[in-house]
Amino acid sequence: MKIKFVPVVDSRAQWGNKEAILKRYEGLNIYTLNRWLSEMRNSKQFRDGVINPTHKLVWINFVVFQDFLYWKQHGYPKIKAK
Repeated sequence: MKIKFVPVVDSRAQWGNKEAILKRYEGLNIYTLNRWLSEMRNSKQFRDGVINPTHKLVWINFVVFQDFLYWKQHGYPKIKAK
């Protein structure tokens, strides 16, 4: 799977829904995103990056999601103390 990051120009948003994540990371499909969000919810380190106010609504923190991807790649956080 080839995933390409697409920067969003002049964006000040810190949180977004699944569609926003899929737009930022071209090549990422919804099934992989759902599995990764489940991993984030189960991880003590990354669970604060996913909010589910209702069973249909989900908000994802862009910075925490990017840190999670780095952790998935390397197995450790990019910056140890945040």
